[in-house]
Amino acid sequence: MHRTASALLAALLTLSLSACMETGPALPAVSDAAPALAPPIPVDNRAKADFARMTGINSDAVAAISGDAARSYIYFDLFAANKEAVAAAPERLCRQYGKSLKTSHVTDPGDRVPGMKALVVECK
Repeated sequence: MHRTASALLAALLTLSLSACMETGPALPAVSDAAPALAPPIPVDNRAKADFARMTGINSDAVAAISGDAARSYIYFDLFAANKEAVAAAPERLCRQYGKSLKTSHVTDPGDRVPGMKALVVECK
């Protein structure tokens, strides 16, 4: 009888503890179409004012710009950059090249520097 009471008590404790546990949100599914990493952040010794003029993103947030009119990479600090300026940067950069915007997306740089993102811009 004592053994049955112990088993019953253990079962009740397990049930009451499981009712207190919360489950976290479901993790997002991994997409097969995730954008490829951009090249690692290059050294770009141009004046920060040039970055702001070319992209419209505040100069303290842009680390480098590489590429050409066909495909460019704007490396920026996700936390320091003005979000509206980042959204408008692809069209502005293409205009700097005398082109129009084909596509753009944000990805991580190949060296995965924390807080940094790469805006991939293709002009036509």
